Amino acid sequence: MKQIRRTHLPPSRPSSRARNLVHQIDALQEVYRKQNVKLAQAQVDAQELLLEDRRLYDLAPIGFVTLDRQARIRELNDKAARLLAFPASWLISRPFLVFIAKHDFQRFLECLVESARHPEQKIVELDLVVRNRIVPVQISLMTIVAATGEAIVHQMAVIDLTEVKKTESQLEESLAHWYSLVQNAPDIIMTLERSGKIVFVNMPVWGHSVNALIGTHIFNYVPEMERPKLRQCLDQVFKSDTRNECEIIRREGDRQLWFTFNFGPAKPAAGVNILTSTLVIREISDQKRSEQALRASGEQLRDFAARVDIVREEERSRIARELHDELGQALTILKLDLSWVHGKLGGPGASLRKKMKDIIAHVDDTIERLRTISSELRPSILDDLGLGAAIEWQASQIQKRTGIRTRVVSNADSAKLPKEAVTATFRVVQEALTNVIRHAEATSVRVTLKSGNHALRISVEDNGKGMTQEQMNNRKSLGIVGMKERISRLGGQFNIVSEPGKGTRLDIIIPAHND
Repeated sequence: MKQIRRTHLPPSRPSSRARNLVHQIDALQEVYRKQNVKLAQAQVDAQELLLEDRRLYDLAPIGFVTLDRQARIRELNDKAARLLAFPASWLISRPFLVFIAKHDFQRFLECLVESARHPEQKIVELDLVVRNRIVPVQISLMTIVAATGEAIVHQMAVIDLTEVKKTESQLEESLAHWYSLVQNAPDIIMTLERSGKIVFVNMPVWGHSVNALIGTHIFNYVPEMERPKLRQCLDQVFKSDTRNECEIIRREGDRQLWFTFNFGPAKPAAGVNILTSTLVIREISDQKRSEQALRASGEQLRDFAARVDIVREEERSRIARELHDELGQALTILKLDLSWVHGKLGGPGASLRKKMKDIIAHVDDTIERLRTISSELRPSILDDLGLGAAIEWQASQIQKRTGIRTRVVSNADSAKLPKEAVTATFRVVQEALTNVIRHAEATSVRVTLKSGNHALRISVEDNGKGMTQEQMNNRKSLGIVGMKERISRLGGQFNIVSEPGKGTRLDIIIPAHND
């Protein structure tokens, strides 16, 4: 048997084509590996998104429900489960129709059928029955239809309208209450446009029905002479967006009637882009007549008080003259007679002469007191030398009696006041100085009189303890009230400026004629 001889050949080298194929395979494997990594990451991301979507789905404030073809619950979120008052797991595969109120059952079925035929969003409001309780809801329904035209699932967004319905009910109740108040209000209430056009009125007025008034203009119902005032008031409301008020006078026959027209701020009318203002009209005729009667009564009382002051001053003048002329002369004669008797006494009557001297001194003191009383009743210097000199005399008397430094600065000689005004002004300054002595605890007081611009200006200023605002406004302070009333009767102005610890200043302005 012939033996076969094996020869060993050296290994052959791979061709360049084979090497390329190997490189391509390696590259493809790397691509596949990277794609697998990306796919895995995409799967993780998708899972996270699904979890996030599910979390949002469950936490949504709106109930989401998915129904199958038989209207059985296929899926729902936590909000929907809470709305239906059952666990979500129990509700799955339960028919949703069992929760539809009987009166809305047919309407809901028709909505499902219509949505299946025309797959577009349907919105319906109906009532659910949950544990024997009616729950109003709004359902947004969308049906997903297969290519064959069959309905696959019904997706619903269910919104609980309980709070909305409650708010609507409260709003309707409030509107009804408001309407009742407006209709039964004692005042006339209107809504006006800027032109004055009446768009609402709550009652017939001025002989016109509600229907007759609406669409007309408010200016048609006020006298022609009052229209510019009303026009200005209405324009101001729409320009400034603030309240405004004016008084309008109407005549009905021989009667004069007063009304207040109170305009509210301009606001856009409901449902339209037009500014309107609410006008409240109130008749104030009785109030005006009462004010006129009170004013007339006050003027009568003021005239009476002025007359009383005049009579009092006349009586003071008469008494002062009689004391000076009659009693003063009698005392002077008595003093002369006593002096004559004292001169005739001689010899051993030393004690009698001393007694007579005491009597004469007592008569002198009585005469001096009589002069003081007479001056206080009616200082003759007021009639003889005028207001400025009388005030200087009064100030000097106060300084002599109390020690309070008193200074008078006056250029009032050119001011011409009626006799009654001179007397009243002097009494006011006299009262002011008396109050300084009684209440101010002052060490000095300055009185200033200035004449000019057809007015006499008087200032009485002290360095005392001052007054509070409450003290200045106290109606029981008869001294202040009396001074104010006297100056008011003269047509003047009276003002007090004071602070605790900073003294007090009285400012008085009296109309006067200047030379």
